[in-house]
Amino acid sequence: MITTQSTVQNTASKRRESVHKNVYDHLVLKVPEAPVTPPPRLIDAPLPWKATAGRIVPASLRKYLPEIDLKVTVTCLVWYVTSSVSSNLSKAILHEFPHPVGLTELQFLTNGLMCLGFLVLVNYLHRPSWKATWVSQNMRNFPDGILPPYLNGSFCECIQQRFLVVDRKAVIATLPMGMFQFMGHFTSYKATSLIPVSLVHSVKSLSPIVTLCWYRFAKKKQFHRITYCTMLPLVAGVILISSPSGGSKSVGASVEDLRLVLGLFFAAVSMAIFVSQNLFAKSILTVRKRELLPSQKSLAGLGGASPFQLDKITILFYCSCIGFLLMLPVFLVGEAFAASSVFADISLRVLCLMGVYGFTHFLQAMLAFQLIGMLSSVNYSIASIMKRVVVIGVALTWESQLSGRQLLGLVMTVIGLYGYDKWGNKTQPHPS
Repeated sequence: MITTQSTVQNTASKRRESVHKNVYDHLVLKVPEAPVTPPPRLIDAPLPWKATAGRIVPASLRKYLPEIDLKVTVTCLVWYVTSSVSSNLSKAILHEFPHPVGLTELQFLTNGLMCLGFLVLVNYLHRPSWKATWVSQNMRNFPDGILPPYLNGSFCECIQQRFLVVDRKAVIATLPMGMFQFMGHFTSYKATSLIPVSLVHSVKSLSPIVTLCWYRFAKKKQFHRITYCTMLPLVAGVILISSPSGGSKSVGASVEDLRLVLGLFFAAVSMAIFVSQNLFAKSILTVRKRELLPSQKSLAGLGGASPFQLDKITILFYCSCIGFLLMLPVFLVGEAFAASSVFADISLRVLCLMGVYGFTHFLQAMLAFQLIGMLSSVNYSIASIMKRVVVIGVALTWESQLSGRQLLGLVMTVIGLYGYDKWGNKTQPHPS
């Protein structure tokens, strides 16, 4: 009995001590710290005119307007501008520097240097002294698979001993893509030197037809009838855009006809080459089964992922180097020491235009990578269609050839591209 009473007293005292300990324990009374959140990005910073824009639109109309993400809109606009400038600059350069092979060689060299310089900058911003700055946070804010994962701020370890060391697997993986780039860029520049930029991009907008034919005849895939119907506005739009306006001169001349035929041929070959590259690249450019490149858009469920993955900067760098080496013999034999030498036609103005062209070409690739991380696959494909439309429209305006017939062709091209993106990837179920 005494033992039981003492046990009860001890238990009660322990409970009291436990209660007092819990009440006055500094761990219990400690105010929880604020959750650790990543520092805000520059692109997420509040815009001072966002509220003003909301007050301009009446409240009765706001419910009928779609939601607009300003940072995505601004990024898309910059992407469209750089793409339009890049496309029309190539025509201006070829007008003063009529050497498609030389321009292709210089572009490969510029792309390689841009990739190296950009990676050196991003790697430097990984240093502890720069990591907390907004510049570093925005430069490193790319989707997975864009930058190499081994960047740590050390130039010797990351750049000299990793990035610039030739990797056998990377060469084997990117060699076919480098060959595609070599042939695709050459034929594209050759077409641009012969026909207007708007017509070159109009022919390239027919790429869904080649993709559809590949999966229909090579892969034996069955598609719905609406898929084939979306091809009709595409073809009609390209025919209307390619038709000359009333103010064109010397259209009926045999020389102009020959240039038109050759230009259309090279544009079609370039389009087919880039479609083939896209179909091949899907297996090695897919990270975590997500589409990460604009050129990767293909029919859903018809491709697989490769276990060997490379980041996009490394792929661009290797493709540029391979394309440069493959083009070098052609450049030396065909244009370097020809009667109309490259070195005789090059000037300071041409070099400046090439520098701007290389920068805008690389910048639009970086903007595309950024948009991929900000948009869904469907929204990104629509943005890509709008980019193609803007490039064609700007080119037609730049060339002063925008007639009513070509405007109708542009509208039909938009309808065809949007229809293919909306309904063109619907495969027909196999009969059981």
